[in-house]
Amino acid sequence: MSKKILGLDLGSNSLGWALLAADDNSKPLSILDAGVRIFPKAVEEKTPTPKNQKRRNSRLARRTIQRRARRKKYLLNYLVSLHLLPKELLDNTQPEGILNNLGDPYFLRAKALDETLSAHELGRVLLHLVQRRGFLSNKKTLLGRDMLDDPDVLAVLDESADQDGSSKEESAFKADISKLRQEIIDHGFRSLGEYLASKTSHQCKRNRHDQHLRTDRQMYKEELALIFERQAPEHSLLTDEVRAKIEHIIFHQRPLKLKKDRVGKCSLEPYKKRSAIAR
Repeated sequence: MSKKILGLDLGSNSLGWALLAADDNSKPLSILDAGVRIFPKAVEEKTPTPKNQKRRNSRLARRTIQRRARRKKYLLNYLVSLHLLPKELLDNTQPEGILNNLGDPYFLRAKALDETLSAHELGRVLLHLVQRRGFLSNKKTLLGRDMLDDPDVLAVLDESADQDGSSKEESAFKADISKLRQEIIDHGFRSLGEYLASKTSHQCKRNRHDQHLRTDRQMYKEELALIFERQAPEHSLLTDEVRAKIEHIIFHQRPLKLKKDRVGKCSLEPYKKRSAIAR
């Protein structure tokens, strides 16, 4: 019986093949059949951007908004139970009007460092902190150094990472954060809230497209610690347990999950899991 040789040509969006007849010495004699399978590219035309990147970014934005809303609702309910916010806020479809009547949150954050706040003013400050809690990398820092060589871990990290493990975008964030922190120190402010309160109503107090007001998680942690230190003696309900729970609600961030249990079985080797897509 003559031998048969299968030749494959793997391309980025095509698979060419040829089946050859050969003699006993594996020397090709003739072409039995040949063909090519072409499939759509997984990236946009003229750019290496994956086609599903836009959809993925939109999904990420929706998740961020949903988690922020749940976090704010959780803290609001807890503060109401402690009488730090009015009960009228519960199930209120327009809570902004009630909250704005309690005072400017930036002014109250600065005031909390030196003066005693009322219960509702303190609740207004805490609820404001849960809305914007600063940047915190959720990549190598939270994955653990013992997992940095795991190929599955590396697969979820940004391809454009620098040598220190930070992506280019993350490095730009950190540069803006360092610049803001130095500006706060140079002007003698004790906290981020006190710095923002010094700005006029016409100046930007949040990051915008044409602004680079980037903050990190540590700024908010340091400010909350200063507020608790000044307000705790004036509010007996701010026990260590209550303070710990408030900090957990505001700052808790889940680590990345690799979800290895969701890897399906290979169609060619049913008893083995699918291998990762080569990059």
